Amino acid sequence: MAELNSDSDNDFDHLVTHVVMYDEMLQTGLLIANFTETQILRGTEVLNITRFKQNYGVLPALCCTIYEDLQKSAAVDNSSTPPTIMRLTGSHTNFKWFLRAIYYLRKYPLETDFAKDLKVSSEHYARDRIWEMVTRIQYLKFTKITWPDNLGGGDIWVITVDGTHVWLKEPPHPEFSQDSKYWSHKFNKAGFNYELGIAIASQRLVWMNGPFKAGRSDKQIFVENGLKQKLLQLGKKCIGDGAYNGHLDVASYPNYHDSYGVKKFKSRALKRHEGFNGMTKTFKILDVRFRSAIDKIAPAFEAVCVICQYKTETDEPLFEVLIDDVVNGGNESESDSDDDFVIE
Repeated sequence: MAELNSDSDNDFDHLVTHVVMYDEMLQTGLLIANFTETQILRGTEVLNITRFKQNYGVLPALCCTIYEDLQKSAAVDNSSTPPTIMRLTGSHTNFKWFLRAIYYLRKYPLETDFAKDLKVSSEHYARDRIWEMVTRIQYLKFTKITWPDNLGGGDIWVITVDGTHVWLKEPPHPEFSQDSKYWSHKFNKAGFNYELGIAIASQRLVWMNGPFKAGRSDKQIFVENGLKQKLLQLGKKCIGDGAYNGHLDVASYPNYHDSYGVKKFKSRALKRHEGFNGMTKTFKILDVRFRSAIDKIAPAFEAVCVICQYKTETDEPLFEVLIDDVVNGGNESESDSDDDFVIE
């Protein structure tokens, strides 16, 4: 279990002991990604920035922000004895491990390639340090992925919801070659499922729930694991695909009786959600079969979502849902009739 220290983040500003500027982030990142100093010097600024993003999935300026925020983190892991403060002590050594962790999430190299790809001598030591850093990034979720008070204001539809799967090495089963509880219909293989909710008005990821064995459907997770109850308490609705039919009090989905504006609104909202899911898959650790231990699924997935949240706030915002076609077309009908035909 984890929680935030009751002190505000501002109380930790003085604890930023290692400030990394843009040029140092770019230079060090490229060196860790196995570019030589000669290659860096000969490359144009645009080329070097492209190289950096190809290897880390984010721009150098954003890496500077995340590294600084790690040094201001107020999160505490109470599952350990004594509790672990997840704030990172800034140093040149930890800075390099931070970059290696981002690179690992982006490229997901084999441990046997650590020496070549990450310039480390001990595979086991590198693995432990990388996962320690990934976990610290994961814990930024307590400030980056939160459900704000009065979400959506007076709007009824406040979030889009969808499940996204991670392909998993087949867990052992005492009797069968496959365990149906882990079976993912998206991969036709074992997997885990995460439930994500993105605020319609602010484009922010505000709900992240999992991991669940992929054999459980999106609807089961929605009904049984908190999101439906939360929406009922708030008197709000989510927008999902046809998998969420049958819960009209809290879930809307595309149907044949929607007006043009409502149809366009729902379609754009769901496509934008798919765009966020796709952004997470640009990190190879979530796009290929997960080779690490099962207990590393949550740190990996949630750390990537934290990074993607940073991206949507800065250099890669999600597209707007409320365009002219939605606003003007929506005036054709004030009704939201989810009762009839469902588009699966």
